[in-house]
Amino acid sequence: MTPDRKANPDKMGLPKARTSSRIAVSAPAGLAVLLILGTVAFGHEGLFPPTPDPLPEMAAAPTAKPTPAATEKATAKPAATPKAEEIAQADPTPKPEVAQPVATPKPVVAEPTAKPQPVAQPDKTPKPQPAPQPPAAPTGTLTLTVGPSDYPGKVLLSWSAYAGDGFSYYKLVRSRDADATWPTSGDDELIAAIGNVAETGTRDRPECGVTFFYRAFAVSKTDAGYQVLAPSNTVSAATECPAPPPATVGIGFEASFAEGAVHLAWGKCEIDGFNAYKIVRSQTNAEPMYPENDGTELIAAIGDPNQTSFADASVQSGQTWFYRVLGRADQGGGNFIACQTQVAAVTIP
Repeated sequence: MTPDRKANPDKMGLPKARTSSRIAVSAPAGLAVLLILGTVAFGHEGLFPPTPDPLPEMAAAPTAKPTPAATEKATAKPAATPKAEEIAQADPTPKPEVAQPVATPKPVVAEPTAKPQPVAQPDKTPKPQPAPQPPAAPTGTLTLTVGPSDYPGKVLLSWSAYAGDGFSYYKLVRSRDADATWPTSGDDELIAAIGNVAETGTRDRPECGVTFFYRAFAVSKTDAGYQVLAPSNTVSAATECPAPPPATVGIGFEASFAEGAVHLAWGKCEIDGFNAYKIVRSQTNAEPMYPENDGTELIAAIGDPNQTSFADASVQSGQTWFYRVLGRADQGGGNFIACQTQVAAVTIP
């Protein structure tokens, strides 16, 4: 800028006579500008050595505002210069590298592996089972007898009482052959089990016309099963087959209501082997029978053949009942109807 002012002062708009005085006056300001520019370019210490504070008039002189680019240059710090001490310490000659001893790896010694212990296996060998002990030999005998019973078609069995210890039951066995045993086998059949040692008799109704064999056993019940204490001898018996039952005989019959009950009276059943009178009634069946048919109920059974009357007090007013009396007998072929009344109907007033 200064060479332009000296070459053409007229362009500045100032009189020529005062050019020297303006230059003199502006020298301090120009010096300040040079100082600022030098500082930015070289740093403060690089341009001038440290000096005392500037004169007051120089400090007070106005300075131009720096541009943004100048500000960035002014604020940028100069690269740090290494100090003489650091330069002296730096040794440009590379030091020879000292070979480090290479560590030789130690051989890895395998640790001894523990041998697997055999696992105890369960003993699958079947343990010998104790051999079954045969039943103890009988300690005595029973004496068995057979005879006709007071009931047709039956046999009466009697035996001596067992006198030993451990008694539980008498077992009575019937068989079609002469070898009846306990426990039963084949066609053996148990017909009675009696737990009272003093009870020494029973009856049996076998099939008629066939010979059967009987045997009695005194036995003891144990954890291992039954043990025969005393067997009996073997006996045989047969029963005759009865003749076909006779035709049913009709007997007289009367029925009436008096004093709150129905009074029944019938004729005596005259037959061998009489069993009982069976009295039946019904409200819905006009032909009550025994064994009971549909709608029939049994209201009495009288075992005395000479008792021929009965009173039914379980009736109510307005009811109508149908009554019948049947006399049953047993002649060795089973029970059958020997005598029978007609049906009598009674209406309760």
